[in-house]
Amino acid sequence: MALIRSLILGLLVYGAIAVSYPDWTGEAYHALALSAIAGGAVGVWALGKILDLGGGAAKAAIELAFLAAIALFLGYTMPQKSGKPPFQQWAEGARPTRSTARQGLDRLGVDPNGAVASTLIDLFPKR
Repeated sequence: MALIRSLILGLLVYGAIAVSYPDWTGEAYHALALSAIAGGAVGVWALGKILDLGGGAAKAAIELAFLAAIALFLGYTMPQKSGKPPFQQWAEGARPTRSTARQGLDRLGVDPNGAVASTLIDLFPKR
């Protein structure tokens, strides 16, 4: 269960950045990033098994560190058409909006007009 949870949460972090800044490029980068997330989830699971952590707090800390590492890696390295990675765009004031979320979901192959996608898009500001 911990393996699946780490993998799903890692993919949610990936999806959040990909949806928020949809002008990404580099198919090879994304294949490598998704492979690294899958490998990292296995590593987090294996670390938990090796250490046989009894406390939930330590396991949660390891998983949170894994998710933070994914966010930092993608935020600083995801290639964009503008040439600026997502965190640099964020620092310069470019914030995700509902229209960028629609574009991002469309680029990921999700119908932006579906029920779940509409609920997700509503979480972004209208701007």
